[in-house]
Amino acid sequence: MKSTEAGPVPVVSTQRSLSDLAGTVAARLGFNRDRYLVAPGLYAVGTPDRTAQILVTANYKLSFDTLRFALPGLNAWILVLDTCGINVWCAAGKGTFSTQELVSRVKASGLDKLVDHRRLVVPQLAATGVSARQVKKQSGFSVQFGPVRASDINAWLDN
Repeated sequence: MKSTEAGPVPVVSTQRSLSDLAGTVAARLGFNRDRYLVAPGLYAVGTPDRTAQILVTANYKLSFDTLRFALPGLNAWILVLDTCGINVWCAAGKGTFSTQELVSRVKASGLDKLVDHRRLVVPQLAATGVSARQVKKQSGFSVQFGPVRASDINAWLDN
């Protein structure tokens, strides 16, 4: 756990464990798929500081894992929205990866106390569910839509 002004933040690994692999295989085969999720909230990758990027994802564990496994060597915050265990694209279409959920999680996580900047990197596939203008108006954080594929996040951040 990483301790912050807003409270403890779990630190997650960017390395795939045997448990992660087994869970992924089971979910892809349809076992426990509806319950394969992570708790919504804030997570740390590496040792993020006040300048670290804030990457947003869904609480479907395959989406969360795909993002965190794409971040080796990066120090970042991952903000996980409650999408009822649905992936980013489908949750945006269903309305669970939404402006309201994003604003609510930003406020609940105390991000304004953790970082000096006010930027959120949101997956491009969530664009149908998130109004960047409303997020900025309601939370003070601007939205930048990142790449479609999590594997492209490092190159996208470098540019």
